[in-house]
Amino acid sequence: SMGYRHEARITKLEYGSYLTAVLAYLMTRQQDSVGLTTFDTEVRLDMPSRSSPRHFNEMMRQLEQIKPGQPTDVAETLHRLANRFKRRGLIVLVSDLYDEPDAVMRALCHFRHRRHEVIVFHVFDKAEIDFPFRDTVAFHDLETAERLQVDPLYVRDAYVEEVGEFVAAYRRGCAEANIDYVYTDTSTPYDFMLSRYLARRNQL
Repeated sequence: SMGYRHEARITKLEYGSYLTAVLAYLMTRQQDSVGLTTFDTEVRLDMPSRSSPRHFNEMMRQLEQIKPGQPTDVAETLHRLANRFKRRGLIVLVSDLYDEPDAVMRALCHFRHRRHEVIVFHVFDKAEIDFPFRDTVAFHDLETAERLQVDPLYVRDAYVEEVGEFVAAYRRGCAEANIDYVYTDTSTPYDFMLSRYLARRNQL
């Protein structure tokens, strides 16, 4: 699903990759060790934390090569990662979080239980929020290949309400778990979004 884009110039995956690159650059400049993990139903890339320029360059090379994968099991994979990351650190999750919110929140709380700090960047395409479609359209599930023909006029209100509840569940759950939650979509420049978030974070 991260490979989706409607009218945006970039997909959610590309947006998330650029965001990850900027964050990694800022942390490396501070001499912090940075690692990179990508996953769908299983871990596809797992680069341990390092702080060298060579390591950063390899991370950028790997980010450029990331492609959308299989259907994603966010919650279960996060639990496995939480069990494996022994040293306390900062966990940054960049995802559209298309999984059951309660299950994902339990997994994120697993990181908090292990005393990690957690930041979640919840990334959407703007069309997933606004549902701008007007004519009957066939939707293609990028993860399951299922196709569904829909008349947007009949489903738009219910869809927008459900997406709002989906976002609210993560926003509420993260607040209760003391996890930074950052909502964004690909129409918002990632550098502007990130600078605004960091400015707010530095004021706390």
